Amino acid sequence: MEQFNWRSAAAARGLKVTDLAETVATRIDGVDLSEELDAEMVGIIRAACVERTLLLFRGQEHVTPGEYLAFANRFGGRPDLHSLRHYCLPEHHEIFVVGNVHEKEAKVGSPKVGLNWHTDHYHLPEPGLFTYLHAIQVPKDQGDTRYANGIAAYEALSAEKRAEIEGLKVLHSRARLFKNLFPEATEEEMEAERKKIPDVVHPLVRTHPEIKKRGLYLGGEWGSAIDGMEPDAAQELYDELLQHMIQDRFSYQHRWQPGDVLMSDNRCSIHRASEWDESSAVRRLHRIIMIDDKAPY
Repeated sequence: MEQFNWRSAAAARGLKVTDLAETVATRIDGVDLSEELDAEMVGIIRAACVERTLLLFRGQEHVTPGEYLAFANRFGGRPDLHSLRHYCLPEHHEIFVVGNVHEKEAKVGSPKVGLNWHTDHYHLPEPGLFTYLHAIQVPKDQGDTRYANGIAAYEALSAEKRAEIEGLKVLHSRARLFKNLFPEATEEEMEAERKKIPDVVHPLVRTHPEIKKRGLYLGGEWGSAIDGMEPDAAQELYDELLQHMIQDRFSYQHRWQPGDVLMSDNRCSIHRASEWDESSAVRRLHRIIMIDDKAPY
């Protein structure tokens, strides 16, 4: 079957497509996310995100939370409902607030979320599919987010290294991650998280189900460890692969503007937020994570 040429289809629809880095990240202009998209437009966007790992849509300040959620729902999976519901929008619990925002003297945003290299919801039996981030308020020249392409990184490994890691699996622990993400969490909340989400194991190298290419699937540096190896050797190999994957040639660093929407494919990628001065600047992103209900692979 001939592969769908999303670039030609995008041009035919009057969209402007600009690649932002060699192996990851493309900006698409000409799409209003507040409007209902037809099937062809959904196909263009999905194929672009799968191939390029990350899409940028600029100038979406006018998009309401309901419209943003409707856009995300067009691309499959089921919306994640975060266990700490007070971090979510009260009228749309599928939308999690990332940042240091305070409203009505109550903490709404979670400032520690994303400050480690990770793939969203790698700790679940059915991990993350697509993630969406909508920039509501961002600090000037701070709080960038960096993305890396695990397929490009895997393909650049030597044949010897690919043979070495063939068949390895990674153990992912939500309990180990939870305290790093939410340092203010109580012991009761941590124990509830531990009971609700037991450890899971996923392959270190997974095949992307749509484009059938293999890529590194590292999970997250705060909660993952290569399974079945002596701990020091496992950590050394994990760190080696992580440092390989986040090289400039496989990654893109995004400088946020208000109204930006990023759509990323979690299945063979990894990303990390950057710190910002929380004492003097406000950062608020609205995040939607769609769970991959077709996993395991």
